[in-house]
Amino acid sequence: SSGDEIIRPGETLGPGQVYDANAPMLRGLIEAAGAQCIDLGVLPDERRAVQASLREAAAEYDAVISSGGASRGDEDHVVDALEALGSLHMWQIAIKPGRPMAFGQIGDCVHIGLPGNPVAVFVCFLLYVYPVLVRLGGGCWREPARYPLKAAFCVPNKKPGRREFWRGFLTTDDDGVLRVEKFARDGSGLITGLCAADGLIEVGEDVTGVEEGDEVAFIPFTEFGIRRA
Repeated sequence: SSGDEIIRPGETLGPGQVYDANAPMLRGLIEAAGAQCIDLGVLPDERRAVQASLREAAAEYDAVISSGGASRGDEDHVVDALEALGSLHMWQIAIKPGRPMAFGQIGDCVHIGLPGNPVAVFVCFLLYVYPVLVRLGGGCWREPARYPLKAAFCVPNKKPGRREFWRGFLTTDDDGVLRVEKFARDGSGLITGLCAADGLIEVGEDVTGVEEGDEVAFIPFTEFGIRRA
């Protein structure tokens, strides 16, 4: 994890600080992908410290996954450190949530820099990190199935030019026909939406709105071996 404002659960929360929701979530997701997870703590907002930590981690591990610090703000050092130490193959993708994701390598170590918001971390892990870890481990990864379902919601305006992934849960109409409902709030920090959801609603780059009854693509979390408690 990255950021001076990040502290781990159990520590005393001070002014301007926030508990780290990403580390425990990533541990579960990484282990579900078949990899061993080693927690390297929280990186400070200090370029030299970030660079030294990434250099040490890359020398010891097959892959490094970071959360936060992936933008280009004054205190975001992960991407710059990756460029200085190795190769930045990709930075920023046209999706929401998760735009400032980075992918590169330091020597033979794969580095994936995830955004800081928990929902963006979750979405980017399922779509991009999960297949990387499976393939690195020698496994076969298949594209998750998209199931066409009728929308039980309305989003009149969507920005074109980017692919969006909304949290969705299954429901039935008065005739017992299966439909998908959208979690009402879109904030990338709202992990309650992840708890309520059954999967992701994928909305393409060219879509500018969704009306109730439109057909949408639904990706169940079960496609990634994740089941609600």
